[in-house]
Amino acid sequence: MRYLDCNTFIGRPAGHRPHLTRAVSAADLVAEMDRVGVHEAAVYHVLAHEYAPQTGNDLLLRELEQAQEGVRERLRPVGVVLPPHTGEMPEPERLVADLLAAGVRMARVFPSSVMAGHRFSLASWCSGELLAELERVRIPLAVDFTLFRRGEPPWREIHDLADNHPGLPVILMDIQGRNNRTLYPLLKRFGNLLVQSAGFNVHRGLEDLVARFGPHRVVFGSGFPLRSLGGARLHLDRADLPEADKELIASGTLTRLLSDVEIKETVADAR
Repeated sequence: MRYLDCNTFIGRPAGHRPHLTRAVSAADLVAEMDRVGVHEAAVYHVLAHEYAPQTGNDLLLRELEQAQEGVRERLRPVGVVLPPHTGEMPEPERLVADLLAAGVRMARVFPSSVMAGHRFSLASWCSGELLAELERVRIPLAVDFTLFRRGEPPWREIHDLADNHPGLPVILMDIQGRNNRTLYPLLKRFGNLLVQSAGFNVHRGLEDLVARFGPHRVVFGSGFPLRSLGGARLHLDRADLPEADKELIASGTLTRLLSDVEIKETVADAR
């Protein structure tokens, strides 16, 4: 069974992560993947989260370009994006074209107002044009709300995001199992919502979610290096699920979503 981790980063986080005392390189990430038995990973640069998205995205692409053969091929770059209103990023059409031309097939947002969140709204009046452009080319969007232990996701924004952009695959990161009373009606209503496996750690939570909504609604992810890559794999490996379901979660669904991205016309425009 092949594993494609939807949630890893490279770089060195800020000082509020004292257990990470050095930068994690692309080679370090792949070494841990080899140790655990994970074949590929979608990766962003931590500075795109904690400093400036464009700077982090550029650093990510540079490090992957300079990585040794056998490392670069196993890491899929993720672009951290923002609405364009402050001039930190290009207008959405240009931004998406540039990402696709650079080989990026997945995007990520940190809209939260806590910790290193980027403090912006996913509502249509703020992010609608960006979300519509991502939807147009079907780039999977990982949405991270930087939840604390008792954090509550902004359910209204998730509802409106899925409702207004039904063709946009949305992967909800770190949606904890204790949130399933509100999560489940959203999954029932919106087929474009998916959940990262790590963090959904309620007892038999994966089994229950898969029984209700299907294995294609869960995507394997770890949160490495802040969280354990091996723990995320153990969580899926020990789930009481058929092997075919585990294969979809481990890599099948995300591989399909990444291959479904529409690139020809947009990349040609960027050139």
